[in-house]
Amino acid sequence: MRIETRALGFAAGITAAIVSTVCAAFLAIAPSTATTLLDLAVHEDLSGLTPQVTWASYFTGLLFWGVGTGLVFGFAGWLYDRLISPASARGRVDPAVALR
Repeated sequence: MRIETRALGFAAGITAAIVSTVCAAFLAIAPSTATTLLDLAVHEDLSGLTPQVTWASYFTGLLFWGVGTGLVFGFAGWLYDRLISPASARGRVDPAVALR
């Protein structure tokens, strides 16, 4: 079964952008709670750090995570399509046709 590389890349990029936005909003609204949760997640005391969300850091993170994740997942889909065996690629069944 082949992967729609472009769709996978866009879906992953959009998902990462949404998660980045939620994270930035949470950090802007409740910085101490967000820092405490990050402390728990990485098993490290980060209380000395002062989290700051600016518009520049938000858009940089959005660009980094959205585009970066989209490119990584798009490449993974492209690589997967090249690594599957030719026999399985020829024997693929289109789900739309199979349901008719």
